[in-house]
Amino acid sequence: MVIGKQQKGIRNELLAAIKFLDKPFNHVYYDLGGKGPCDLVVINSADGTVDLYDVKTHSERMQKGKMRRINRTKNKSAKNLDVKILYVKQVSEIPIQCSIE
Repeated sequence: MVIGKQQKGIRNELLAAIKFLDKPFNHVYYDLGGKGPCDLVVINSADGTVDLYDVKTHSERMQKGKMRRINRTKNKSAKNLDVKILYVKQVSEIPIQCSIE
């Protein structure tokens, strides 16, 4: 079964939210409209930190003989709010790696 680009993006946002919820004291809020500067807001109630994440699907292309990740850019409002980009990489439909920039 082929998953569409939009479904894959929503799925990866939910998988990232689950990953954050696995940690104690984390509260995750999701941008339901999809139009905000970030996809997830993660609040750690133990230390009071608030982190904003834009979730992207890890994609690669061949460059100079090596597979390299395609880096995504932040829009102006995401830069002003210090939104972090979270890349979700999948192998065989199981997420194995999340990297934050």
